[in-house]
Amino acid sequence: MKSKIVYLDGLRGLAACIVVISHFFQVFAPSVFEGRREIEHFAFENIAARTPLNLVFNGNFSVCLFFVLSGYVLSCKFFQMKDRHIIYSSATRRYFRLAAPAFLSVILAYLIVIFGLGAFDNIRGITLSSMPDPFVANTGLLTMLKEGLFYTFFTYGSQYNPVLWTMTYELFGSFLIFAFLLILGRRSIRFAGYAILIYFFIDSYYLGFVLGMLLSDLKNSNRDWLAYINRPWVNFLMLFTGIYAGSYPYINPQGTLYSVLVWESANFSFFVFYHVIGSFLIITALLNSSRMQSLFNLKLFAYLGKVSFSVYLVHFTIICSFGSFIFLQFSTFLPYGINVLLTAVITLLVIFAIAHVFYRFVDAKTLFLLARWNERMFNGEKNKGMKRPVQVEKSIEAD
Repeated sequence: MKSKIVYLDGLRGLAACIVVISHFFQVFAPSVFEGRREIEHFAFENIAARTPLNLVFNGNFSVCLFFVLSGYVLSCKFFQMKDRHIIYSSATRRYFRLAAPAFLSVILAYLIVIFGLGAFDNIRGITLSSMPDPFVANTGLLTMLKEGLFYTFFTYGSQYNPVLWTMTYELFGSFLIFAFLLILGRRSIRFAGYAILIYFFIDSYYLGFVLGMLLSDLKNSNRDWLAYINRPWVNFLMLFTGIYAGSYPYINPQGTLYSVLVWESANFSFFVFYHVIGSFLIITALLNSSRMQSLFNLKLFAYLGKVSFSVYLVHFTIICSFGSFIFLQFSTFLPYGINVLLTAVITLLVIFAIAHVFYRFVDAKTLFLLARWNERMFNGEKNKGMKRPVQVEKSIEAD
């Protein structure tokens, strides 16, 4: 199981990097998200926005990858061992595993607001980005505490750190998985349950959690059902189709190669649906492809996976404060393109330096303390002869 965790974490690391890139584009090349020629800065923006090249900056697709990975990782040990205590253990830790690092990221953003270090609003006249200024949040301490500990996880709130809109999906999606496994996880009728959930969440981000759990079931329960479709041409087809669906654009798809994917519907969210389906297909291909697994097992991707949650949590705040400040200073004597490139390089170095420290002293410490808590909480059950997971699963948190 360890190698699987490494290559899945490697994919998560790549997805986190794409989220970071997407926010650089949102700040410095907003036309790729808004589709307006009058705010273009680079010749490639129009083409990139309308083709699979947008995978380089398609942050929403990467978030959907996080959700499918969460569905897979949070359920795989249960399907391997069929032990409900794995679910109890995961459920008791889940909020704290997400909340402790996320709350520290809220405090970081809050300090930027308090000390007036945000610089994004100062560069909007140059970059032409219509993204709201993240540093106009309420400066009340009580408001910040409520936002960081409650609203972020139970109301889709993200007042101080906008990337935290995913945390409510992560928490609710996790408990959707836990409830499903406890009720139907050891029953053959669970596949009817999957069908019902897929129908109910067909164009919701929660579909990602359901499809990830289904993949885990097919891969890890008794026999590897995915092995029956493990053919090079099938893996290639799933990867190709996943890239096509996952690169469904932010802009209106009419007149693009994605127009065939749209049918008449007043309320259906094609944007979410195709990004989730693309994630599902790519992860299915990864689970069956030894070549893809070898790629994402490389040390570089393993490291990116390790620090990915920390990168996700701190990058936006740094881009809109330090990164925007650097860009503003360079804008007096550098052309726009060179300025953006140099700003991106310097800011990325700072993001990964801070994320590394954040991982060591916040994220890793949180995992360690929760593992110890888990040992103590379930130690009595172990003494009674009850089977207990011996390794704490690594969860997949998102962008």
